[in-house]
Amino acid sequence: MAPQPDTLRCFVACWPDDDARTHLDELAQALHARFPGARRMRAENLHLTLAFIGPMPAPGARQLASALPEDSIEPFGWRIDRIGRFERARVLWAGSAEEPRLSELAAGVRRRLRTLQIAFDDKPFAAHVTLLRDLPTRAAGGPGAPFEPIGSPLAWQVRSAQLVVSDRDERGATRYRLLQPA
Repeated sequence: MAPQPDTLRCFVACWPDDDARTHLDELAQALHARFPGARRMRAENLHLTLAFIGPMPAPGARQLASALPEDSIEPFGWRIDRIGRFERARVLWAGSAEEPRLSELAAGVRRRLRTLQIAFDDKPFAAHVTLLRDLPTRAAGGPGAPFEPIGSPLAWQVRSAQLVVSDRDERGATRYRLLQPA
């Protein structure tokens, strides 16, 4: 068995159901055809970040993973109806206008992190799923500011917030995995 790292790079996220993941991956594939120089997110890594934590000690991460299920939520639907771009980050995303239930979920997760005295990136929450990274600057044919509508909106059933670890697989590619509670 491989040794476990002392520090884990963590964030709290929602994972799409299989249908939403398939549709998001198809959308990413179509967008990648428009921007072949960009880096497409792997289907298994598609997610909605609620709070980015960054490096934290492994024991604390496992404790946090145990604390999150207490934030169980009543499942609800999220309608993804647009793509947009974060120019500075060179990211193309799929998302929606403000969804109050997602905003409440993100706020609840962030309150829990503050209560547990866990530092996180406190920038404003924006409901989005990153589809492409390293988008060419000023790429022609990209979404206009601030977004462009998706032809057929995608449905995602939001069921929980979970602690996710970002690590590298044997090929050096980023891989996201759910962290099991302690």
